[in-house]
Amino acid sequence: MSPTTVLSPTQCRFEAVIEPSPVRVSHARHASAAALRLWGVSGSLVDDVQLVVSELVTNAIEHGHGRISLSITEAASSIRIEVSDCSPVPAQVRSAQHDDLGGRGLMIVATLADSWGVSEDGCTTWASLLSREPTPVGLPVISAAPPAMAASAPVM
Repeated sequence: MSPTTVLSPTQCRFEAVIEPSPVRVSHARHASAAALRLWGVSGSLVDDVQLVVSELVTNAIEHGHGRISLSITEAASSIRIEVSDCSPVPAQVRSAQHDDLGGRGLMIVATLADSWGVSEDGCTTWASLLSREPTPVGLPVISAAPPAMAASAPVM
C-alpha cells in the first residue's frame, strides 16, 4: 500500500493497489483507518469509512476483475472513497433475502454515505461522507477553547 499524500493544506489522499483476495479486505480497512487518523479524523466517521471501504473492496473482489485500486481523499468537508477494478459491469444494489449471507454491501454504503455512485465506465464505485458536522443556521461557529481554559476543569 502506498503512503499518504498531502495534496494541499486542506486536502489529503491515500491510495493503494489491492490484490483481489478476501484477506486483503482487512488490510484495506486498517490502512484507511490509519490514514484518517494521520489526517486528524476520529470518532464514528473513521468507523463509517472503514465499513464503506470494506464493502466496496469486497464487492470489487467478488464481482470485479483484475487489479483493485483504493483511493481515499479528505477535503475541507468530505471524505471520498473510490474503489476501481477492471470490470465494466457497474455495481448495483441487490435485494437480499433475510437468510442470504451476502448482498447487502451497497445498501450499507448507501445508508452510511451522503452520496455514492458508479463511474460512467462502470469500473469505479465511489462514496462520499461528510467529514464535519454542519453548523446549524443562526448558531456561531465555536473554535477550540483558549489555552488558559483548555487545561481547566470542566464547568458543571
